[in-house]
Amino acid sequence: MLATFFSLLLLSSATEQPMPLLLTGTLQSADKQTVVSPMSDTWRVQVQWLHPEDEPVKHGDLIAVFDAGNIKTQIEQLKSAIINHEERLNQLKSEHKQKVMEAEYELERRQLLLEKAGIDASVPLANLSAYDYEQYQLELKRARTESAKAAEQLAVARITAKSALSKQQLQLEQSQAELQDADVQLGQMSVIATQDGTISYGTHPWYGTKIYAGITAQPGWNIAELNRSDSLYIEAWVHETDIPRLQQHVFTARFDIAPQSPFPITLSEVARQGEKRQSWGNALYYKAVFMSERFPVSQPMLGMGLLIEVTQP
Repeated sequence: MLATFFSLLLLSSATEQPMPLLLTGTLQSADKQTVVSPMSDTWRVQVQWLHPEDEPVKHGDLIAVFDAGNIKTQIEQLKSAIINHEERLNQLKSEHKQKVMEAEYELERRQLLLEKAGIDASVPLANLSAYDYEQYQLELKRARTESAKAAEQLAVARITAKSALSKQQLQLEQSQAELQDADVQLGQMSVIATQDGTISYGTHPWYGTKIYAGITAQPGWNIAELNRSDSLYIEAWVHETDIPRLQQHVFTARFDIAPQSPFPITLSEVARQGEKRQSWGNALYYKAVFMSERFPVSQPMLGMGLLIEVTQP
């Protein structure tokens, strides 16, 4: 039950005794795990399942599940894309390896022809006719040109192969990175308890109603809280004019469900800075924290309302 602050300061009674200050408090936990709706590929995500509030939670239990249908589809698509990228990479390796080998063979062949042409062109003119001599010189020039062209084609083949393989490798790595991110995102769709305790559902940030399984939430909403039962405290909001009355006073609390069982509490902390509560007016309210060594309720639940009585000693 959500507790709403109220503070009631009465005038002196007929016996001239000041009436106590009454505050509304709620039971909170100092050690809690907050379940937040995760980021998804859309701006909304459905809460598929929540651990029941009335059942205890153990460390390692599943406490919340969000809809991961789109993410699972994306993962399957990415796995298929990775297989295709790997197959294409192997295909390109084979194709470009063959082209580089052909270019290397062509260069080797042209170099041998250049060597042969060089031998023929080295024969002195005195031993040949003028026509044959000029033919050998022309063949040498042609062989040099063809050899240089073959070397250039080999260089181009190697650069082309490196570029194509690098591009395909980048596409593969990109898909692998996207798959890794999707796996992390899929893991966030199932929330595991990191401690023992009890779970309490959050409230809708727009309507103030309690969140339930099946609701569609936006990323960042507080869906639920898992609280330890051994680190409980009472939280209350105090009007700025009532702050002085918290000093050197006696505090007694009663659960709404057990008003016949008052128990002593102690003031642990008061916020140094007040806050405006939109629905309570323009005054400042200060958060006060109260502690108790025992509670009269056997199994206290987070969010339980209490009435706090502040009296003079």
